[in-house]
Amino acid sequence: MNGLLIDALPINKHKVAAAFSRAAASYEQHNELQQRTGQALLAKLPQHGQCGLDLGCGSGWFAPALATKTDCLLALDLSPAMLQQATTKARLWPICADMDHPPIAKHSLDWIFANLCMQWSTDPAAWLTQWSERLAPSGVLVFSTLLDGSLQSLAQCWRHAGLPSPINDFIKPHSLMSALQATGRSWQLQQTTEQLSYPHLTALLKDLKGIGANQVNRPRSTGLMGKKRWQQLNNSYPKTSQGQCMATYHLAYGVIYG
Repeated sequence: MNGLLIDALPINKHKVAAAFSRAAASYEQHNELQQRTGQALLAKLPQHGQCGLDLGCGSGWFAPALATKTDCLLALDLSPAMLQQATTKARLWPICADMDHPPIAKHSLDWIFANLCMQWSTDPAAWLTQWSERLAPSGVLVFSTLLDGSLQSLAQCWRHAGLPSPINDFIKPHSLMSALQATGRSWQLQQTTEQLSYPHLTALLKDLKGIGANQVNRPRSTGLMGKKRWQQLNNSYPKTSQGQCMATYHLAYGVIYG
């Protein structure tokens, strides 16, 4: 899952689950960023383990690849509809649960694959500690998450139109490193940037909606639907010389060792 257009207020998990369930059927038409980050994470996983977990599995895009790396693949997601999609991709054991309350025993997992889901946690520091505690000795947790500064053009576009920013306050790099240090384990962290291009602003927003990540914690602003307001937003969004709208994501790839 991918936490993009959400409010800075505490995350309403019921709304999150509902948003992703509505998007389950369309998710894989819009998950290019998740595909890129997930491929990078796969390279960080061990060759094989007895029991692995796809944490925040979404529609199970990576389930076939993950199933080859374990004798027992668990898949956890908050959305029942996403889990249903995942079960069609590979042999796995679905777990419908809130990742902020791990329902899995400590020291039981050889690896955890967490692709763009940590930003949906109400407490990322606790999330890192709790899930690292689920690792067996010599196990690994690999994760990707969005960093502060992601989608700033979109946030500025909204502000120029006199609207509150629709972008969540993503974790800052120094806060993430402090949280990793607090786990008391060995870890690695890599930072990078990804960009996706769109022919117009509407296509960018459609992508975010298609993955279920649009305004799940805020009532919709009816002003966004007006023709004049849309024109104002489109005009203020920066474009390339080819007229493309770029979405810039600042990313972290982390590894925690059991």
